[in-house]
Amino acid sequence: MGAQPWTSVDVDLLVENLELGFELDIIATLLQRTPSSVAMKVVHLASTGRLVIMAPGTFDALVKGSW
Repeated sequence: MGAQPWTSVDVDLLVENLELGFELDIIATLLQRTPSSVAMKVVHLASTGRLVIMAPGTFDALVKGSW
């Protein structure tokens, strides 16, 4: 039995929970996946430009326009 394909709902939940600051193991439990599967999906999304990862300070500066 292979891994279940990622749905758009799965990806949305992954991104939403990353933005909320949850750890990968918590997100993996929520999505009923392994932490390594979740980590690899994060890498895939980032490498294809579908997810941007930045430090909180950078995000705050962009949002506030203080750069």
